Amino acid sequence: MGKRGPKPQFTDVACPNKGCKLYGLTGQGNVTGNGTYISRGEKTRRYRCHACGKAFCNHTGTFYHDLRKDDKTIDLALKMSMKGMSIQAIADVLEVQPASVKRWLSRAAEQCDKVNDTMMKNVDVSKVEMDELWVIIQKNIPPRMKNYEDDGPWMWVSFAPGCRLILDFVIGPRKQYVADKLVELTIKHLPDKIPLFVTDGLNFYKEALLKQFGVLIEFPRTGKRGRPKKPKIVSSEDLRCAQVVKTRKNGVLEKVEKKIIFGEDIEQSEISTTLLERQNLTFRQDNNRVSRKTIGFSKMKEWLEIQMKLYCTYFNFCRGHGGLRYKDERGVECKNTPAREAGITESKWTLKEILTFRCFKTSIG
Repeated sequence: MGKRGPKPQFTDVACPNKGCKLYGLTGQGNVTGNGTYISRGEKTRRYRCHACGKAFCNHTGTFYHDLRKDDKTIDLALKMSMKGMSIQAIADVLEVQPASVKRWLSRAAEQCDKVNDTMMKNVDVSKVEMDELWVIIQKNIPPRMKNYEDDGPWMWVSFAPGCRLILDFVIGPRKQYVADKLVELTIKHLPDKIPLFVTDGLNFYKEALLKQFGVLIEFPRTGKRGRPKKPKIVSSEDLRCAQVVKTRKNGVLEKVEKKIIFGEDIEQSEISTTLLERQNLTFRQDNNRVSRKTIGFSKMKEWLEIQMKLYCTYFNFCRGHGGLRYKDERGVECKNTPAREAGITESKWTLKEILTFRCFKTSIG
């Protein structure tokens, strides 16, 4: 015992109270144990912060906090949703209310946002592929491939092919502002070093990259008659971008052309979006909500975004990828996860580790 109570033993636990001066800091000696109790059939430990007096448990700040249903049922519902099952179907199978399933999915999406904002920072990749695939929302809207832009629903994806990591996605029409948003979200996950960007033939990507990495050049006045030359935005020296332009006629692919848009010294073998297009096929195979011929499509954009956040986070951190194989210490060949391949995590996560991840937790050292 210490001078006034027990000595701190839980040096890897931080106070979740944002008003506390030691919020999010571990190893400060302010957190001590405060007993245990049984919650939802399992042992739960309670803590107390002696800096602010806040009492909390090991579920505080996680997905499972204040949920009454058992963890196994909730985890099963989320896994069923990742396969594209509807909310009503999940409720019928698990014998729960649809409102409960919606609440679980919304909280899981918020937790995935916290995990990605904390872990997906300064991801060192040499190449980023960007592409869009059409999806169905509310009703069947066929893609209009002949039009340069349209109001139909599309899912824009940025992808790191070296580690098969899904960097980010945006759901919206094929417009310039959606491409701008995708590039802006992608840059937040990257370090200061600019990777090689490879896209399809859509010029929206070119304009979006110029807005982020462009340099404004102002021309001096010449003193001659007439209006002065307007300022111009040019690409920076570090920006490298290439496009894979496909020409189709009556739905049949006729020609594939590789173009260098920005930069130099780009090998022709690097100008490819093959791995991202294969990832788009994985989306459609795994997820019933984005399959080509299905009646299980999302009726609202909001729930498609929630479901895809959960799917992409699980894909990055938990699912072993067939293209990322390695041998463990026993010499057994295993499938690696994209996050572990990229150096974001040291091990293969489970769904429960995603849902119990505390974003305010810091290392003792």
